[in-house]
Amino acid sequence: MRTASAQVQAYFESLPTERREQLGALRSHIKHVWPDAVEDFYFRMPTYHIDGKPAFAIASQKTHMAFHVIAYDLLAPFKHELLRFECGRSCIRFKAITPEVTDLLDRLIKYVGSQVRLSTCTARPTSQARTVPQD
Repeated sequence: MRTASAQVQAYFESLPTERREQLGALRSHIKHVWPDAVEDFYFRMPTYHIDGKPAFAIASQKTHMAFHVIAYDLLAPFKHELLRFECGRSCIRFKAITPEVTDLLDRLIKYVGSQVRLSTCTARPTSQARTVPQD
């Protein structure tokens, strides 16, 4: 996995210890599942690109942590399952990474990464969505 190490490393170093450990474990899992993904600091958070397309990002917010599925149209197969979680259009919010959250994120990471090339939408965490041009 290629990484924009300075910005991403600084981001993780700025986190409180508990969040650094939890998001660090999530980051390691993403690197394990998608070793060829490109990690950079896009949307002001660690973002993971697969096959040149942004797939997901992780963030620490004031009151929670978040896993953003940038290719948010790929969340459709999980819509009923996501009802149990606090979600936005493109993110799953959580206070801690519990076994239930770990299971969901693992399946999302695998599914979204394998389907990202089929996505036609991306979500900008703080603005409106945009359509991705087809290759």
